[in-house]
Amino acid sequence: MVWIGDGRMVVWNRGRFRVRKDKMKNSLFCWIARNFPTQNISKSKITAALWRTLFYSIRPDKPFIMRTPHYSVVAHPTKGTLTRAIIRRGDWEVPESRAFLRYLTPGAVVIDAGANFGHYALLSSGVVGPEGLVIGFEPDPATYALLVENVALLPCPNVKTEQAGLSDRDGVMALSIDGGNPGGHSFSARNVRELGRVVEVPVRTIDAHLADSGIRRPVNLIKIDVQGFEYKVLAGAAGTIGRDRPVVFCEVTPSSMANVGDDFRELLGFFRARGYGVQAIAPAGARSISYDEAERLLGDGREYADMIFAPDPVQR
Repeated sequence: MVWIGDGRMVVWNRGRFRVRKDKMKNSLFCWIARNFPTQNISKSKITAALWRTLFYSIRPDKPFIMRTPHYSVVAHPTKGTLTRAIIRRGDWEVPESRAFLRYLTPGAVVIDAGANFGHYALLSSGVVGPEGLVIGFEPDPATYALLVENVALLPCPNVKTEQAGLSDRDGVMALSIDGGNPGGHSFSARNVRELGRVVEVPVRTIDAHLADSGIRRPVNLIKIDVQGFEYKVLAGAAGTIGRDRPVVFCEVTPSSMANVGDDFRELLGFFRARGYGVQAIAPAGARSISYDEAERLLGDGREYADMIFAPDPVQR
């Protein structure tokens, strides 16, 4: 409508056109995501190439729902959430997820410590079914909102979400938000790549939460991804682990643990003293290793290692 001759009107109308254009491209991409076999992106190079071509050609800037091999997720195309990686890859942590699924059973109780956008909670939901229970803990308010919107997509209401961190005592702590890694928020500012805001959040122990919630069922599996606080989470779950002997999936971060005053050897000793075996997860899958091997693996300067701690069947 440039012929009107009113400069302000020209700008306003162009702005309205841009808004309409953006709305159309986002609506178009929502339709594409709804009908495209996004659950096959991680399995087919051709499907992945076509999907990426569509995504980078249209460039949506609003969230849309897409399917992964195991669940649907609200994918955010702008940077700042881990779901951006889901858009590119079509899945998340494939070797770890494959190992995780082996330990899930119908009716199981699962605790997800450091749930982020909800991958492991969502993964668990479909397997444990209506008789099962998943409890997802996520301390960061913004990331917790992602978790809630994804849990809302589940066909089975078996996931409870808690906006709280986990530690060895109840209280309130300062959470450092990592501006460079949406999965890197930590209770130690030394553990983030790019320090963003700092927020005060509640923290709980697993033992106290289960007691206060009146959950009397045995816990079957605990997944821990907490950027250095893994030993503290275990210390706050010592009663539950001693009683129920759940399998524990844990991202062990030696240097981040040291930054909060813990030693990864204490973590290994925690499980060794309780008769647990240890496995290391690699791209090819999980393999059993000795505790001496685990100590060498974690002591070689690596940033993290994904491990499974499972009770000895004889002692379980």
